[in-house]
Amino acid sequence: MTDSQIIIVDDNAGVLFLHELMVRESGMPGNIETFDGAEKGLSFLRSRLESGQELLVFLDINMPAMSGWDFLEKLEELEYTENVHVVMVTSSVNRSDREKSGRYRHVVDYIEKPLSIETCKKVMNHDELKRMFTNGVD
Repeated sequence: MTDSQIIIVDDNAGVLFLHELMVRESGMPGNIETFDGAEKGLSFLRSRLESGQELLVFLDINMPAMSGWDFLEKLEELEYTENVHVVMVTSSVNRSDREKSGRYRHVVDYIEKPLSIETCKKVMNHDELKRMFTNGVD
């Protein structure tokens, strides 16, 4: 089984640090990369698409230059994205944002900031993501 790739995208350095720490502390397996802008995260993601590797993106919505929504729009245009899964991690409590996130085929969950060990464990047990985090050993 190929290690999964975990990508954390947020424009706030403190949030990036905390989210990376929570992912590690939760025991979520995979290689973790953090990006302080959606453009950088998308560029890295593009470089990994043809590998067939499972890619999990923790994505903030409100960022300068390129928002999380812009990131999702660009992702929709790419090929080889069947192994890309996005969890929106945002401070937005707007119901309209939650509903909008459901319109994107790659979005599997919507979580209010900040990530915690508990929410990371919830993500690992998500029906669409379980296969990323199990090695076939119970």
